Amino acid sequence: MTRIKPSTLLNLIGYNIAWFGLILIGDNFIPVAIALFVSQLWFFKAAKNEILLILLVALVGIGLDLTLVYFGVFIFPDTEWIPLWLLTLWFVFAGTIRHSLAFLENAKLLQLFVGAIFAPLSYIAGAKLSVVYFVPSLGVTYFLLASVWAPLMLVIFSLSRWLLTLEEKSNVG
Repeated sequence: MTRIKPSTLLNLIGYNIAWFGLILIGDNFIPVAIALFVSQLWFFKAAKNEILLILLVALVGIGLDLTLVYFGVFIFPDTEWIPLWLLTLWFVFAGTIRHSLAFLENAKLLQLFVGAIFAPLSYIAGAKLSVVYFVPSLGVTYFLLASVWAPLMLVIFSLSRWLLTLEEKSNVG
C-alpha cells in the first residue's frame, strides 16, 4: 500500500477548505482562499514553471466557465458572468495539478475518468447549493460537462508535462 505524503494531504485539505468556503460563503471567503493558496505556493516552493501552469490552467478554466455562461448553460445568481469566488477557485484548483492530483500524471484513462465523472459532480454540488443554475436539464448539463472535462484533464496534464520538459531543456542548455 502506498502512503500519502503529508504535503499531498495538505494540498488536498487546503483545496477542499477553499472549495467549501468559496461555495458556501462566496466572495467573503476569497481572502482565506488566497491565504491558503499563497501558503501553498510558499510551502511547495513553487517554481516559475508551476506558477505558469497555475496561471494557464486557471485562465482556461475561467474561459470555459465564461463560455458556458455565454451559451446559456450556466446562470450564476447576482452576476451576468461568473462570480469572483469562482475565479479564485480556478486558481486554487490549478494548484492541485502537481500535488494532490499528481497521481493522475501518467494515467491518461484515469484523467479521462476523473474529468468525466468528478468534475461535473463538483458543478452539480454547486447547483444543489444554489450557487449556479443549469439551464439545460441536469442530464444534458452533466453530459456536456463530462464531454468537455474529460479531454480538458488530458490537456491540463499534457500542458504540465510540456512545461516541465521546457524547464528541463532550459536547465540543460
